[in-house]
Amino acid sequence: MPELDFINDQIVRSDTRTLKEKAKDWIILFCCQSLIFGVFLVGIALEDALLVTGFLLLIILVAIIWNRRPDLNQWSQELLRNNRHFANTFLVLILVLYPFIFMDNPYLIHLGALAAIFAIMALGLNITLGFCGLLDVGFAVYFAAGAYTSSQLAVHFDVSFWIGLPLGGLMAALFGFAIAWPALRVHDHYLALVTLGYGLIMNLLQRNFTFLTNGTDGVINIPPPAIGEWDFIQPITIGGIEFPFQMNFYFLGLILAGLTVLISVRLRDSNLGRQWEAIREEEIAAKCFGINVPFLKIIAFSTGAFFGGIGGAVFAHMIGFVHPDNFVLLTSIMILAMVIIGGMGNIFGVVLGAVALTLIPERLREFEDLRMLLFGGCLVLIMIYRPQGLFPSTRRRRELKSDRVNELIKKSGRK
Repeated sequence: MPELDFINDQIVRSDTRTLKEKAKDWIILFCCQSLIFGVFLVGIALEDALLVTGFLLLIILVAIIWNRRPDLNQWSQELLRNNRHFANTFLVLILVLYPFIFMDNPYLIHLGALAAIFAIMALGLNITLGFCGLLDVGFAVYFAAGAYTSSQLAVHFDVSFWIGLPLGGLMAALFGFAIAWPALRVHDHYLALVTLGYGLIMNLLQRNFTFLTNGTDGVINIPPPAIGEWDFIQPITIGGIEFPFQMNFYFLGLILAGLTVLISVRLRDSNLGRQWEAIREEEIAAKCFGINVPFLKIIAFSTGAFFGGIGGAVFAHMIGFVHPDNFVLLTSIMILAMVIIGGMGNIFGVVLGAVALTLIPERLREFEDLRMLLFGGCLVLIMIYRPQGLFPSTRRRRELKSDRVNELIKKSGRK
């Protein structure tokens, strides 16, 4: 129940562990995180398509076995809960070291930057869907709004990326407001259909409004971000070692993704986040308690769209070219899958979902037409064996358990 979650969050639990017990937990957590990171490095470095497929099947098998062992789940959750600061610090260290490990492979660094961009957008959709419960299937519209706004300002008016970045986010937020206002009268799958139609319409406009988007020719020669006279496509040389320029975009995406995570955490724990949660759980009850539901829905749509625009602006200046094909329905579906597979409402789960769904299709490109079939099969298996997502939020996990308890009570014939 929401009130129980709120009460539990307010309780400050004192850590009664001794220094020896803390050190033991830190060593265990360090070994576990290092093992997971090592497996990730091996998986991303594989180039043979068959090896990649076998690796994915092995990961799915391990996940299924793990899901059938609730004791392991409980142990890992308790370990992370008691050592949250240590785990977060080690995670940041891993993310910083990632591009240095693959210095000789700029493509993998580029994939890391791309994963950070999609993590920003997935976190934006998580505000709309995970926090407020509004199913938006046209999120690529905001992606496009940020990309076109920032790129056109840079190409035609020589506007700096650092100015075009927030302007792209604000333009996307305006698009979010535009879709939220007429969509307030519908709910659930009807809202999904409205946003789906909105996304298809906007993609057609991108192809035909040539005076704004250059149509199917796209926007070319988009300048990279620059600081003074140095721009991001110039490699950095430190101590005689030349680092690939892709690292510049990787750390830019990493910093922006980190800021998005911090903002999402603050929003989730704020009074606004509690009201969004109330709307998601039961809209009629929220109205009875005096919550301004239409206004808060508009805020949720606009806030989520803002981060979609931020991701679009970074994407445009990193690639240097944008085209309507970058913002089709499949892009919206992929961002939606990142949120659902990662775990709706769970901020870190959504980030991990974005990383996984960015990297896996890229590593399956050798299969050409079959890669989406294989990728779709993986998603189906996850939905069968892990319907709550890979890393569900505490609330979502409790909801599924309550459904299971009610089902068992109904089968027993008791009231």
